Amino acid sequence: TALCTGFAPEIIRVGWPRMDAAHMALAVSLLRIAGAAMVLLVLSVMTEMTLHSYKRFTAPALAEAMMRIVLPVAIFGLVAAWGMAPAEGEVGVAPQALRAAAIGVLIGAALRLLVQLPALGRRLRSYRLTLDLTNPDVVRMVRLMPPVVVGLLASSARTFFDSRFSVDAGAGVYTALDFARKIADAPILILPLAVALVVFPFVAEWASRENRAMFTRSLVSMTRVMAFIFVPMAAGLIVLALPAIQFLYMGEGAFTAEDSLVVRRALIPYAAGIPFFAVESSLDKWYFALGDTATPNFVGAAAAALHVLIAWFGVHVLRRNVGIIALALTASKGLKVIVLYAMLRRRLEAIAGREVLGFVVKLAIATAVMVVALIVVSNALGGMIVDAGRIQRALFLAVCSGVGAVTYLAAAAVVRIEEVAQVTGYLRAKIAGRLGRR
Repeated sequence: TALCTGFAPEIIRVGWPRMDAAHMALAVSLLRIAGAAMVLLVLSVMTEMTLHSYKRFTAPALAEAMMRIVLPVAIFGLVAAWGMAPAEGEVGVAPQALRAAAIGVLIGAALRLLVQLPALGRRLRSYRLTLDLTNPDVVRMVRLMPPVVVGLLASSARTFFDSRFSVDAGAGVYTALDFARKIADAPILILPLAVALVVFPFVAEWASRENRAMFTRSLVSMTRVMAFIFVPMAAGLIVLALPAIQFLYMGEGAFTAEDSLVVRRALIPYAAGIPFFAVESSLDKWYFALGDTATPNFVGAAAAALHVLIAWFGVHVLRRNVGIIALALTASKGLKVIVLYAMLRRRLEAIAGREVLGFVVKLAIATAVMVVALIVVSNALGGMIVDAGRIQRALFLAVCSGVGAVTYLAAAAVVRIEEVAQVTGYLRAKIAGRLGRR
């Protein structure tokens, strides 16, 4: 950051040698502001990880939420103060608006750090700033980093080739993939991420104590809960893909009925991969708790290479477009998750295969019953969304989703999936506790 700040003009000239003086001054100021914001964000992440190691999650979550709220408020406030209208003779966004965006990020990053510091409290007295590169923990950390870098580079390459193949496949393919991916990602951006963050310090503690029983039990429990939630959710999204797309995008700009069919071809393969996407980030944490960054990242890099190969073959050989690129992600991620589970198996205690198989069969039955109910209801009510507005489509999705959820939970209770009993038992205990206090 110091180098970027001190040599900002030289760095900008290397990347954009023909930039005029006015844009050069703006770029230099933006780079310097962004550098300061990056330092604060890095420090806030270190504070967040420290609090997680103490199993304290409220302050980091509050800090992230406040940053998300303050960021647009600060940006729009600064824009209002400076004005967004371009000066006479200028074209595009005013320089003041761009500086406002950068300063808004700086303010948000500072707030993210400051909100977390009081949560550390007296523990801050135990920390000292040092630079000891011979510390064995520092050496171990540096040795664990290269596989993570490989995994990140592979993920970036996958994103790059997706965009390249999308352009090769034809107009509108990249946009259709983007729209479909946003819908498929929405269910997994909250619960799986939260589970991955919260479970890691506990899993790391069990691994360091060589408590294989808890280490194994937690993995099985996490997998069952994710499957119980996201397998039926994926199946429901596949059935309701078209009305969901029409509800979200129809009536926005030039989005047409034909566009919704194109987006559906991408959404269905993406939706099929939701259970794999949901467990992926948490599964990595079990490897990290064992001090193994190589296996998940190298397997992930191989999966990214497979993704690129499938997408290339589909677009340039089979002459397919949007569906094959989406399928490449689901197929490669699914294979990655399966391989990681298989490779982790030898580090776990014995798992009751019959119990796992029974859960899979029961889950499949409950999901199948739900899918049948969704098809019946959606066909019966399909007329209400023909040439309908957003309110009618929302009601259609609400009714179908409600029927699907009730049917699924009822079927799960009938076949005696354990997770249903756990939820109902928890709710009964809460209700009984409140009534007892009253």
